[in-house]
Amino acid sequence: MRQYFGAATLVLSAGLTVFSMEVLTVKQAVAQTPPRTSQDAQTSAEPQRGETVTSRRRPEYDPVGVRMGGFMLYPELGIQQSYNSNVYSTSSNEQGDFITAIEPSLDLRSNWNNHALNLHADSSVVRYWDNDDENYTDYTLSADGRVDVLRDLRLLAGAGYQIRHEPRYSPDNQGGVEPTEYSITGANLGVEKEFNRLSFRVDGQTERYEYDNVRTAAGAVIDQSGRDRDQHQIGLRTGYEIAPLRKVYLLTNYYLREYDNLTGGFNRDSDGYLIGAGTQYDLTGLVFLDAYAGYRRQDYKDARLTTMDGWASGIKVTWNVTPLTTITGTLDRDIRETTLTNASGYFHTRAEVRADHELLRNLILTASLGYENDDFQGISRNDDYTLAGLGAKYLINRNFSLSGGYGYRSRDSNVAGSDFDENVVMVRLGAQL
Repeated sequence: MRQYFGAATLVLSAGLTVFSMEVLTVKQAVAQTPPRTSQDAQTSAEPQRGETVTSRRRPEYDPVGVRMGGFMLYPELGIQQSYNSNVYSTSSNEQGDFITAIEPSLDLRSNWNNHALNLHADSSVVRYWDNDDENYTDYTLSADGRVDVLRDLRLLAGAGYQIRHEPRYSPDNQGGVEPTEYSITGANLGVEKEFNRLSFRVDGQTERYEYDNVRTAAGAVIDQSGRDRDQHQIGLRTGYEIAPLRKVYLLTNYYLREYDNLTGGFNRDSDGYLIGAGTQYDLTGLVFLDAYAGYRRQDYKDARLTTMDGWASGIKVTWNVTPLTTITGTLDRDIRETTLTNASGYFHTRAEVRADHELLRNLILTASLGYENDDFQGISRNDDYTLAGLGAKYLINRNFSLSGGYGYRSRDSNVAGSDFDENVVMVRLGAQL
């Protein structure tokens, strides 16, 4: 379920993720010190239970923010330069280009004893040096909050608006002169309640997708109104704490998709559900498991569209090998929408292994290897993706950081002419208060 607030992620302008920094604090910046040993880490910066290399708090180096009454404001500005070897994600006649991105963001977070309110805004203004038709501006506005009704009863809410562009490698890419731009307007509402070891959470979410028309090289308009839709979801999660920091749970979700118009003569309205079980498990403070697996089904109003059903999952395993090294593994699988002719949708599967290492107190290295599969239902298309990334983040001081990275993405498809490879290198300067 989409949450309408942001996490810091270092992403290449071409859409390749080198590595993400899921931080407990809003931003991180630390001064240079000599290389650390395991003994140094234990004596000076022993991680707290549940913290990883990237989420570890560094109070002496974290940006202090700007106090605004009962809120703290955390502004950031990133300037990123990258090179993509294949900006159109094509199998032949590859075109490379230099890409400049300016990425401002603002986080306003309450620091109240009870309740919470957070506001977030960010933008990514991306300009290509030669292929300026690929220029785009993405942005996000969001808010989320929590009302502590009782010690064991909370109300949760969020809302957001996003402008995004469709990457050229998307199977639904229309081949327009410019990338397809679309908006997402959404809101979510939830309630959490505990009864001793037993807990319940009910969430509801609605999202509105609207796609802009694009033009071909000949000037013809490609109508995309058939992709406009509403997506609704409601879920119930029931958990039981079998021991401190160890919980099992059952979850059920209901999904509803409602399209504005027919797409290629197909009525793509559908509904479906997920039934699953999962666990949150802390093993000695070194290994953490947050995982669920279950059965997913989606039925379509148009009888010509194949019912989709199969396994779904959301699995994350985190291992703090040492105080300086964290290894994370993920496996996710779910149904995604498409408007390809005769296809009802596709199962998207993603697996990734990532390692983060604190080489110096102010230098974090990251390596990742991933695999993705898009298995389309109703047509014979099957796409395999291989992804790899290397990254480094150098924390100059409390207010500045320097990042660099390399990303690789390839697609192996059974559809002729759909294979591609792309390599991206980047450098990014970040400033924050």
